[in-house]
Parts: sequence; C-alpha cells; structure tokens
Amino acid sequence: MPADPLISARSVNKTFKLPTERRDRLKEHVVHLFRPIVYHEFEALHDVSLSVDDGEFFSIVGHNGSGKSTLLKILAGIYRPTSGQVEVRGRLSPFIELGVGFNPELTARDNVYLNGTILGLERRQIAAQFDDIIGFAELEPFVDLKLKNYSSGMLVRLAFSVAIRAHAEILLIDEVLAVGDASFQLKCFDVFRRLRAEGKTIVFVSHDLNSVMEFSDRVMVLDHGHVVGTYAPAAGIAVYQQLNEEKASRDLARSAAASTTAAPTAPTGANGNEPRPSIRTVATYSGDGQPARVFHRGDDLRVVVAVDNPHGAELNASVGIFRSDGLQCFSTSTFDAELTQRTGDSFELTCRDLPLQRGTYHLLVGLFGKTRATVHEYQDHVCDFQVAQWDDYEGVCYVHHRWAGEQPAERADASRDQRPGP
Repeated sequence: MPADPLISARSVNKTFKLPTERRDRLKEHVVHLFRPIVYHEFEALHDVSLSVDDGEFFSIVGHNGSGKSTLLKILAGIYRPTSGQVEVRGRLSPFIELGVGFNPELTARDNVYLNGTILGLERRQIAAQFDDIIGFAELEPFVDLKLKNYSSGMLVRLAFSVAIRAHAEILLIDEVLAVGDASFQLKCFDVFRRLRAEGKTIVFVSHDLNSVMEFSDRVMVLDHGHVVGTYAPAAGIAVYQQLNEEKASRDLARSAAASTTAAPTAPTGANGNEPRPSIRTVATYSGDGQPARVFHRGDDLRVVVAVDNPHGAELNASVGIFRSDGLQCFSTSTFDAELTQRTGDSFELTCRDLPLQRGTYHLLVGLFGKTRATVHEYQDHVCDFQVAQWDDYEGVCYVHHRWAGEQPAERADASRDQRPGP
C-alpha cells in the first residue's frame, strides 16, 4: 500500500481583494468618511490540487503572476486559502521570505542565534555550526556589524545559511538561487544535491529551467492560477516553454499594433532644429522572415534595425546580445563587417545556426556615424527574446562536438529537434 503524501492540496482557491482607490493619509479618510472603499477581486489560484510524496523533489514553474509564490505561501501557512484543503505531514522550513524575524538593530552574530532558535535549533547546536553558517554566507568580515548596514544580498545569504541547518523534513524553496553571485549559487546547488541525497522533501519554485531539469522528479506548470498539468521534468519544461512562446507571440502582436498607431518623432540635432539620424524600430525575425520572439537553438535569428536618416548620412550600426543576467554573449557592428553602403534606412543582421542555450536574452543596438566617435543613439533592452532547447546540454552556448566512436553521420546535436510530448 503506497504511503500517504507528505503534502496534499485539494481544490485550493485563493482570491485577493484589491482596493480600487488609494487612501494613505488621514485627510483622505476623513474626506471620504461615509464612502466605503470599493474593492475588486483578483483570483490568484483556481482549483489547484497537488500531492508531494516523501523524499520527492517537486518543482513548480510558470510565468510571473501565475500563482507560484502564492501557492508556496499557502503550503507554508503564511496565507490561508479562500477555499480548499491543505495538509502537511512533517516539520516544514520555508525558504520564502528569508530574513523575516531578523532584528536589524542586532549584529549578524546575535541574529544567527535568534533565527536559529526560531527554527528550532538549540543554542549548543547553533554554536557548533556558527563558523560554518557565517563562512557559507561569506560574511566573516561583517559578523559583528548590525544588520541594518547589510545589503539585501548579504541579508538573504545569511538567512539562507541559517535556514538550511533547520531540522525539517519538508523544504519550500522560492527562487533562492537568485541570491548572490555565481560562486554562491554553485554552493546552493551543492546544498540541493545534499538535501536530496538525504531524502528531504522539497517543493521548488524557480525560473531557472536548468536547475528544474537537474533536480526535479516532477514538474507542475501553472498558468494564470490554473494547473496546466504535472509532468516528467523534460515534458513539463516543454509545456512551460510552449506557453512562453504563445505569450511572446501575443505580446509581439500587441507591440506591433501599438507601433502602427504611434507616430515617432525624429530626434533633433544639437541646435534643437535639424533632425539627426535615429533608430526607429528594432525587430527580430525567424529565418523564414516571420516576426518571432521565441527561437530554438540552431535557428537563424534575423535582427532588423530600421533607422530615420533624413539627410542620407553615412551610418553604422552595432548589435549586442545579452542574457537576462547581463552576460554579454556576442556583439558585432558594421564597422567589423566593413560595409561600404551605409546610407540607407535599415540594417539587417542574420545570426545563422544560433548556438545560444535556453534562456531569456535582449538586444543592445547602437547607431553611429561614419566613425565610432559619432554616436547618434543607443537603445538597450530592446526586443527581448527567448531561446529554447530540447536536450540536456548545459552552458552558455552549444559547441559542435563528436565523441570518439560516434558514427560520423549522426550529428551530436540531433536531439534538438526531438521535442518531448506532454
């Protein structure tokens, strides 16, 4: 007979009442004393059911606003559901609002003991692990500094380092990998591997699909508060990416419709009267010339930069591709290409066989005169786009390779076209 799940939720609904007007000052309350505040209801979760077994690593993915964090707070007991039932069997440690319960007027040393006691640790247990807690958080020079002088990153690193010492069977983790730099995130991954090896039950919310793929036993996909389904990791990620593709297509259609109604005005020159060259629009297209915001690794990416060039001046353009965390993946310019025809009203860049791995990216586009010294305009964070992949290769980009003994006719990246079904 199978064991009962450690976490179960049945037909959970959560509705928030949002005020339609703002009354922050006493005068506003007095003036409108006899007029009640009107609220409208926002349904964050609708008929959500799930079960998590003992020792399972259960991930929840979805776009921003899909209800992931709300669901985690309901499981943690921070929110009460509007309707439905939630049952948690076992001691629970939420990694949701890390740092709650810290006293900013106390030092890190004092707060470690305070927070550790709240989490159920005895003072001698905290003392035995104190150096490890501070060392993991990389805060040795600041241990006797008051927390009010800590940055938000330092504060959350300290809270995370204390929380992983809690004697809990169930861990609820919400985007803690966004804390700290790359080296700290690698340590977080090691903690996940250790907790999983110890048989901890983990519910994990993240936008990092690589970590979801590596650690998860099952993946639930949420969309606007509704459960799309619960899948094996590869299939769940595929469904989530399909939802992102559909959302990106809708956003693209809306932005295209808005751009047709907005009449852009050309920037003026230094004297305030004479118009100068400027970037009119930046758009991304697939290899077949269709507007696109979602690509798969290996696709052709076309970037079209339309410019206003009122006097037919000689122009140059640059395009940089940046990942959402700010990593510069690639940059090029017409200076590098040594183009001779530079007096038109558009530039087109084609990146063939795009090698980028899955992630969210954006463009930085620059417009120059005849030399790099003449800068007409820069536009950053334009044309956000996503790259999907259907295999388990990791890293920033895909490098074509072949293992010894592999048949030459078989491409090492053939799996990129093998999309898993739901």
